[in-house]
Amino acid sequence: MQTSDGPAFGVNYVPRDQWWNAWVDFDEASLADDLNAIAGLGCDHVRIQCLWPVFQPFPTSVSATALRRLSTVLDRADDAGLDVWVTVLNGFLSGWVFRPAWMHDRNVFTDPLAIAGASTLLEAVADVAARHPAGAGIDIGNEPNMLVGSEREPVTGADLDEWARAMIAAVRSAAPGLPVVLGADHQPWTTGKVGFSRTLLADELDVTTVHAWPYFSGFLDHFGEHADRSWTIGAYLAQVAAAHQTAARPIWVQEIGVAPEWVTEVAVEDAAERLIRHAMAVPGVAGLSWWASHDIRPEYVGFNSVEYELGLLDVGNRVKPVGRRFAEVVAELRRAPAPEPAPQTVGLPAGAPADLEFADRWAKTWVEGPPRVILNR
Repeated sequence: MQTSDGPAFGVNYVPRDQWWNAWVDFDEASLADDLNAIAGLGCDHVRIQCLWPVFQPFPTSVSATALRRLSTVLDRADDAGLDVWVTVLNGFLSGWVFRPAWMHDRNVFTDPLAIAGASTLLEAVADVAARHPAGAGIDIGNEPNMLVGSEREPVTGADLDEWARAMIAAVRSAAPGLPVVLGADHQPWTTGKVGFSRTLLADELDVTTVHAWPYFSGFLDHFGEHADRSWTIGAYLAQVAAAHQTAARPIWVQEIGVAPEWVTEVAVEDAAERLIRHAMAVPGVAGLSWWASHDIRPEYVGFNSVEYELGLLDVGNRVKPVGRRFAEVVAELRRAPAPEPAPQTVGLPAGAPADLEFADRWAKTWVEGPPRVILNR
């Protein structure tokens, strides 16, 4: 994740034409324009999203057309100087649930055919990514823990961990040496809901990822938009994740962002700057990816209203004020020295979620940098 010049900075790519239905209505020139605009912000990577029903119409095969189009996206990203992390089992994306037709009555996490099919898709995509110079790594899926609520049968945390290990093994068997991550949301770290274990997320992937949303995590409502603590969610989750690692490995703030409708008095670009600076003040954070590269066109109806204006670029590929601020901050942080660990520590009981009550304690401890979280074992 980390570049030779320091931390990696990028975006979660949302195509301005057709959203990720771009895999179907494929316009190579439009995609190339988007990727060049992203590179113009100073980004070095993108995280992209496959759509499971498009890539795998049958459990035993993968769409050759989708794989060719994936290779083309990698080509155009390479032209723009961008590395690409490919997120495969989506699954859950932008508030929508996607499921191949053949899986309609099967449990994603426990059904043998579903597991075998997912492994087949991961192996095929990993092979494409590993063979391409722009292929940086594989993300198993976007917030797959969110799919638990869509299953007809109960799913346990043990089921999720067993499923994740099978998916990790599929990637590593198909593409040895290609990094593999798992893009879970904040809930496994901060709640007691059924989810992937913190041990798995911290220790069994090549990079530990966190999704740091001030609104969805509850930080913004809890602290209020004027409180600096609302914008420390990236730093908070990075420190929580680091505390659960038994051996230090890179941490990737894989999703972080702010919607205009969440704030009434704080400018979106000011909130974005605070989110980024706080997150990158944590030693061990090797990269940050803003959500999202582009706004979603208003004529693409059906998304939650929050999804439409999360981009750094608008639907005409013009840089928004938040995009200009992102580029300025990233350029500065690339030249900054690596952060030093803060002297302050706060203890989290082993096995306990890092909930908002703990976040209060953590935030009050902040003096000279994001306090280190220590597990009280």
